[in-house]
Amino acid sequence: MKVENKKINVKNLYFLSISIASLLILVLIVFYAPSSKIIYHYQYQLILSIFIFICIFGMLAALSPSSCSQLSDFRRDYNSDYKPKFKDYGTSKREFKGHHPECDNFKNHTYNLMGKMYCAGCSGLFLGALIAVIGTLIYYFYGISDENTGRIIFLMGFLFVLISLLQNFLFNLNINLLKFLFNLILVLGSFLILIGITELNGSVFIQSYFLVVVLIWIMARISNSEINHSNICKECGKESTCIYR
Repeated sequence: MKVENKKINVKNLYFLSISIASLLILVLIVFYAPSSKIIYHYQYQLILSIFIFICIFGMLAALSPSSCSQLSDFRRDYNSDYKPKFKDYGTSKREFKGHHPECDNFKNHTYNLMGKMYCAGCSGLFLGALIAVIGTLIYYFYGISDENTGRIIFLMGFLFVLISLLQNFLFNLNINLLKFLFNLILVLGSFLILIGITELNGSVFIQSYFLVVVLIWIMARISNSEINHSNICKECGKESTCIYR
């Protein structure tokens, strides 16, 4: 397995710092902040519902990544003189598959299933979100009555998220299966952290903070992916013949 250190630009460094910092702060306030004595009416249902909504939104985005590709470098007009060449290749066999061009440089970002090409990262996010939604519903109806179990679940979630964030920003594991797995554990880790927080500390502030942190992790992941895709094209050396430019 070939692992390369990534070139971290300022934007990536910012998102990595804020993602790791927010995760560590979460650990501190969960274990050291006093447990809340106040549980608001429908607080439990509201927090879980918001998390489920975030997961469903992520699933929809993963199912239709082409709707997000309008924001990517491949399809953006930087000025009035810039016209992406791929738009003129109506008869070309090369095209976008989701938010990846049909290019050998991106073959480790995708996989083929029943004759169709899918994004490995988006598939991991989709499956993780689906499991998280089902798991949240099961937790709502059955719950967990053991605080020690809640602590273990939280720590597992923390490790999953930490590993996924570090991998996404610091290393280049150019294997589609690993891209799938690391995106999967990012969502599963978030789900486990939510369950752990609910069991260890019922504070609405901590639960709300966690939901904001999840959005930060999502934005960080999207930003990192866009930068990585852009760097692949910049280092390609075939810009003059690329039909996507």
